[in-house]
Amino acid sequence: MNALPSSLEPIDWSYYSARVGNPALVEDFKTKYAGVTVPRPGDTQSADITAQENSFKKDVEEYLAGSAERVAQFEAALSGLHAEKPLEELTVSEYLADKADLRAKIEADIESRKI
Repeated sequence: MNALPSSLEPIDWSYYSARVGNPALVEDFKTKYAGVTVPRPGDTQSADITAQENSFKKDVEEYLAGSAERVAQFEAALSGLHAEKPLEELTVSEYLADKADLRAKIEADIESRKI
């Protein structure tokens, strides 16, 4: 629709008056053509689109704010992992020290396998 011109090119009525055998016919067409009006549709969707856009922008801002918090949490967790002893230097007791559930499961498994 944007490719179309905003107004029609003017008609050269004198050209048609000179070419058509009945100038009254051309004058009748000219009068009727001038009387035609094409109503332009009203804008009924822009307000809804703007409201949706503003809502989306708000949601994105909230998500980005939450993302910054999550990134900070992940970086804190990652720095905690980097602060731990490397697995190659860690004993089983040191590894299981803060993992009570895993320690209990392993001990139960060992107990069940005793002869």
